[in-house]
Amino acid sequence: MQRSQPRLALGVLSVLIVCFAGFAVSRMFPPQSYGLADDWRVFYAAAAVVHSGGSPYDSALIHAAEQRADHYAVVQPSLDDYVNLPIVAWALQPLTLIPFWVSYALVAAFGVGAAGIAMFVWLRRWGWRGGGRWTVLALLSWPALVGVFSGQFDLLLLAVMLGGMTLSLRSHPGFAGAACAAAALIKPHILWPLPLLVAAAQLPDRRAAVRCLLAAAAVAVAMVGGGEVLMPGATAAFLSHVLAFGGRISAVQPDLAGLPGMFDQLPGGHLIAAAVAVLGVVATIGFACFWGFGERARSLVPDVRLALGVGVGMAVWLAATPYAHPNDDVLLFPLVALLVGADALGIRQRDVLRALVGSLLLVAAFVVSAPAGGVLTVVLAGAMWRCWPRLGLRGIAATALVALAVLPMVWPFHVVAVSLTPLAALTVAAAGVLMARRTLQIRAGYSRACAVAG
Repeated sequence: MQRSQPRLALGVLSVLIVCFAGFAVSRMFPPQSYGLADDWRVFYAAAAVVHSGGSPYDSALIHAAEQRADHYAVVQPSLDDYVNLPIVAWALQPLTLIPFWVSYALVAAFGVGAAGIAMFVWLRRWGWRGGGRWTVLALLSWPALVGVFSGQFDLLLLAVMLGGMTLSLRSHPGFAGAACAAAALIKPHILWPLPLLVAAAQLPDRRAAVRCLLAAAAVAVAMVGGGEVLMPGATAAFLSHVLAFGGRISAVQPDLAGLPGMFDQLPGGHLIAAAVAVLGVVATIGFACFWGFGERARSLVPDVRLALGVGVGMAVWLAATPYAHPNDDVLLFPLVALLVGADALGIRQRDVLRALVGSLLLVAAFVVSAPAGGVLTVVLAGAMWRCWPRLGLRGIAATALVALAVLPMVWPFHVVAVSLTPLAALTVAAAGVLMARRTLQIRAGYSRACAVAG
């Protein structure tokens, strides 16, 4: 029997996404301090400081530049640190020649356009006929919107990641490695696994894998070395600043999207958070090695092998990273598209509705109190485990879709005391691992058509 799209459930989810997007937009205008373009203000100021010959890691210089760019009556210096590589600020210098709000609008529009085109092409590649409307919904979801509102680069990084994967599939592993390394160095704490995962997916073609890694290494040397040549001493200042910033992130930025951000709030949580992050690094590297050298993984057709290898590896790290925000989870979108199947034909109506009800109950429990939310989280996880034979991949794929769309909405307007985004990232990662395992079980009989069908 041919499967049909779960129209009612997806319609409810779509209305929820659109309504929240409208609500969020209404809260962003007129612009307030630490609201619209708050992160772009830091990038713009860092570029202005570099343009004037200063160091973007000098607190006095960058805070003064931020106030010149967009004055805030009340300032929280801990949120105004520039923690990217020096070369990023150097490359942004031309944008400081135009007014702050004009530059923000241009960067935001470019990011949305690049991500929209990349996602649409990705969906069409995997058989989505309604790729346009799904792309629009993806861009209206909170993980995408929060990046646009804050002026982050995540949508542009999503486009570069998808572009690198496309270059790899078109037998250009060198260009793919270069693109992925450039993206990784813009946000190294988030995207460091990307060149490794793309290179692993080239195997058993060793020459392609080596070309990918060499190109990535060359770009890394050029960006880091170029920053040092253009701004002597900037690399040491960057490392010192990042280490100091890392020691206080959980205290000043509680809306984190990785599991360590949740554990950090518990007694003795710093040790648990550190252990989760270390395990995340080990698991991500281990998965890349398994995917690159495992016999069954190497027998998959190239597009499935690349899409799953990169998607699952990135999902594992995003669930375990100690420093990510909801906007970084746009990097999960390509994997979610694979999980739900073309035009969402790989999921069932009842599973989406159950996931919606469960997510809303979870939100309500956390609104009551964090302990109540924690208890319900354990109960729901136990119920999913108990119903696993009936739930299967289609059920957890539906849960991953709903969780990523709904749970990141909760924190931004301070409805709850902790961010629920880590639960969404963990669900997507678990669904991705399950899909990879199912794919390897099917092995040689697996094709792109199977992936499209879910």
